[in-house]
Amino acid sequence: NGIDFAAEEGCDVLSVADGTVEMITDNSMLGTTVIILHSGGLRSIYSNLADNIHIAQGDAVAKGAVIGKVGNTAAEEVAEPSHLHFEMSLNEETVNPYDYLSIDEATE
Repeated sequence: NGIDFAAEEGCDVLSVADGTVEMITDNSMLGTTVIILHSGGLRSIYSNLADNIHIAQGDAVAKGAVIGKVGNTAAEEVAEPSHLHFEMSLNEETVNPYDYLSIDEATE
C-alpha cells in the first residue's frame, strides 16, 4: 500500500504538499505515523518516524516543511534497513503514491 524509501535514521522527513496535520499515531506495525490532510481529500501518510515529533495535530504545514525524522519505531520492520514508509490516500481509499509524486528517476 505504500513505498519504502531507504534513508538513514535521523534524516529529515518533509511534507509533500501544503496541508494540516490530521493525526499522529503509534502502533507496532507502522511505528510513529504522521497523517497530513491536503486539499481535495488527499492524505499523505509517513510511517516509521522517530518518536520525537515536534508538530501537533491541527498544525498547518507547508510543502517541504520538516514533519519528523526517519526512525526505527516500526517493530514489525526492525530487521529491515532504515527507511521511511510512505502512503497516500484519496477520500480514504489507498492510491499509488507514484501517481502523486514527482521523483527524479536518477534518485530512485
